[in-house]
Amino acid sequence: MLILTCPGKLRCLEEALRRSLPATLPVLGTVMTVARGNPASHEVLVDSWPHFGVVLTRLRPEEHSDPGDFYANQLTVYYRDEGAWQALLGGTEAVAWTRALQING
Repeated sequence: MLILTCPGKLRCLEEALRRSLPATLPVLGTVMTVARGNPASHEVLVDSWPHFGVVLTRLRPEEHSDPGDFYANQLTVYYRDEGAWQALLGGTEAVAWTRALQING
């Protein structure tokens, strides 16, 4: 997974997500927040760039203080490629399985 921090890439992602509304609405809000200063300490991850199959947004791991707090470990996902989404769930550290979590998307 790649963490997008570049404002230009975040704006490009935002434009791509807008073209797929309403399906992308859950992640679009967080992408817009991160692109505009990120007051909530979120991060945006993609499986590849610029041709992404999965967009995952989450609170930065260093912001988690309680492993049992599933509100702090909320993940929002949009995927175009189900295989990429399954690979992300099974083979990466993008999802902290040792913590309580909530996945929206």
